Amino acid sequence: MEKKQVRLEELLPVMEQTLASGGTVRLPITGTSMLPLLVAGRDTVVLGKIDGPLQKYDLPLYRRADGAFVLHRVVAVAPDGAYTMCGDNQWVKEPGIRHSQLIGRVTRICRRGREFPVTAARYRAYCRVWALLWPVRRYLVALRGKLHR
Repeated sequence: MEKKQVRLEELLPVMEQTLASGGTVRLPITGTSMLPLLVAGRDTVVLGKIDGPLQKYDLPLYRRADGAFVLHRVVAVAPDGAYTMCGDNQWVKEPGIRHSQLIGRVTRICRRGREFPVTAARYRAYCRVWALLWPVRRYLVALRGKLHR
């Protein structure tokens, strides 16, 4: 059976309706910004409705002003409620993401065929450790890239 690829923009109205009614949406991972946790073509995430303000380490799907869809981690919340995001495989933070740009929040991750909630202790520990490594992340990413080649 051939899989049909559909652009996320085309699915957005259905996703928003599903999430607003309390349902969930499973999305495959594309891109490399969330390595090493999430690998394109292998892993998926389950999105749920956003019931209130996000917190540090939450993993929302949002839409940038240029229309791009992004799944990055919240690394800070400003006093005015704006979020600063950063992918696990990135070292440049993206400030100024507004609540109105958010689509859904990851509630479950399916990694290497095993599914777990984002409330799992091992996952939360990973978030904390990876955040602590932010000052040296660019060097870790560069080293991993060289070793991979």
